[in-house]
Amino acid sequence: MSKFELGLEDFLRDRSLTGKAGLVTNNTGRDRNGVHLVERIAGCRELKFSLAKIFSPEHGFTSDAPDGEAVSDSQHSSTKIPIVSLYGQKKSPDPEDIKGLDFLVFDIQDVGVRFYTYISTLRNIIDTCAANRIPLLIADRPNFIGADVIEGPALQDGYNSFVGHLPVPLRYGMTCGELAQWWNNRLPEPAELKIYQCKNYYRESTFEDLDFPWFQPSPSMTSPETARFYPGTCLFEGTNLSEGRGTDKPFQKIGAPWIDSKSWVSELKPILPEDIEVSETTFVPTFSKFQGEKCHGIYLTSKSKKITNSVNITLRCFSTLMKTNRTNLVFEGRSNLHYPFIDYLAGNSWLRTSLENNAPVSEIENRLPENCEDFLKTRKNALLYK
Repeated sequence: MSKFELGLEDFLRDRSLTGKAGLVTNNTGRDRNGVHLVERIAGCRELKFSLAKIFSPEHGFTSDAPDGEAVSDSQHSSTKIPIVSLYGQKKSPDPEDIKGLDFLVFDIQDVGVRFYTYISTLRNIIDTCAANRIPLLIADRPNFIGADVIEGPALQDGYNSFVGHLPVPLRYGMTCGELAQWWNNRLPEPAELKIYQCKNYYRESTFEDLDFPWFQPSPSMTSPETARFYPGTCLFEGTNLSEGRGTDKPFQKIGAPWIDSKSWVSELKPILPEDIEVSETTFVPTFSKFQGEKCHGIYLTSKSKKITNSVNITLRCFSTLMKTNRTNLVFEGRSNLHYPFIDYLAGNSWLRTSLENNAPVSEIENRLPENCEDFLKTRKNALLYK
């Protein structure tokens, strides 16, 4: 079987590029040997362009800033190239930031979920390039939770935010290159877009199939298994439970100091899919919610290399939580938001209100694909891989 290859390798073979480039990237912009694209560009004498500026998304260039924390501008340690933060005072480049640049390059490992904000930055970069007539090049990377799986719910109007910046299902089953092509196709005046595709990559490929190193994309995205649960269990971020940030198994360990884990597990275990296991756990987060406090809760693990129903699994976690630990559960709001935060993650309010009203899990699950039809149709024209 031929070896998997990132889009960045094809990008670095392109000798037609000239002028000054801006690079949108972070810690994940590395080749299979761990060498960052910034270093590859700096060390390649055959290239006819120069790297003039770097732009970084949430968590910063080094991908270690805490969730939601503003990041300041900085400078690349070895090349001294300026790094402009797109998760601080601004989330899109200013005209001054892109002045003198001949093209932009996007190379970030995404997770394949609507509320993982790297695709929100991607949309802003596409919009900026379209508005300023600057070519955008995408060095594509795999969707390592599976580019063949789509999970609802869709994003509804009125629930737009930086965790819901593209009108796609919660899990959209595309690579960044495909998603960029999909969004660009919708613009009345699209950007000039070129995608350097991955080689020997297939839609159903799992991370393990690729024989590629794991480069942590953010502080709490610690492993492929964490990423597989993330599309669903991140919804707990909108509650007063810890979603496991600050532990060894974020998005797999869920709990709070007041949880009765024994009753929760006994209700949940019989209704989980066969490949998903749950056990009681205690943990003490080192950061984020309940930092330094002992929490009780559940620990989810998978026997499979792919989870196709992460949202359904989480709905069952919620449903059984409501039965066994409802008294202290709160769907938390934020001062600058009209609805509870979980609504912006879900992209609607009906999911939360259905849980609050004790709707049967099957009823909620049946509603998840609602309003995804248009996306499924238009998505076909943007797909690059079989």
